[in-house]
Amino acid sequence: MAGYSRHLHLWRAPLKLQQRGIHIQRPDAVGPSAVLSAVLMGLIVSITLLYPMPLPAASRANQDSGQSPVQGSTPNPGYRLAPNDVIKVQVFGEEALTTETRVSGDGKIALPLLGVLEIKGLTVKETEELITSRLADGFLKHPRVSIYITRYRNFFVSGEVKTPGGYTYEEGLTVLKAVTLAGGFTDKASTGRIKIKRLKGKDEETIRANLEDPVLPDDIIVVPQSFF
Repeated sequence: MAGYSRHLHLWRAPLKLQQRGIHIQRPDAVGPSAVLSAVLMGLIVSITLLYPMPLPAASRANQDSGQSPVQGSTPNPGYRLAPNDVIKVQVFGEEALTTETRVSGDGKIALPLLGVLEIKGLTVKETEELITSRLADGFLKHPRVSIYITRYRNFFVSGEVKTPGGYTYEEGLTVLKAVTLAGGFTDKASTGRIKIKRLKGKDEETIRANLEDPVLPDDIIVVPQSFF
């Protein structure tokens, strides 16, 4: 009897699809191959109803937080924020507190509820911890904060390039890519004597660079003129 009920269930599954406007031939009107197709269709429908496909982890996380995915780059936690970085501060589950802000010239950001915070010299991780602690102090229970970079501050290219000036930093930037963004070398460029002026704390250091060396925000790439 159990076997009969199981076959009856498989027989009815295609009929349910037919009632929804999906045409499926009845097995009694066709040959054995059609009967087998109907049985297989019933199996597929039954498995789909019993075992629905799970959502990807990212989709579940977005549904749980009630927020859309953030557009931006997840920086290295050790990346130090500085003036002209544009960041998005996301507080999970609190859409009204998620905001985009630019680091001001004196190293400060403005946030809902918290007002102005000084983050000069702090890393991304340290900034997340600072905001989390401030929100936990009388505003939210167990806040979760993440910071994304929506626009990095500039680097600069000077000397023998076609369009010297400031350009927005991007992850994975090398000297060669930076020069390409600046229009490429001029005919007078000395490609073997490129230097980078880089801030180190309050001091500036000058380092010799080759084309594959990494470039950092605020770097000044200097391409000298060839002697010949």
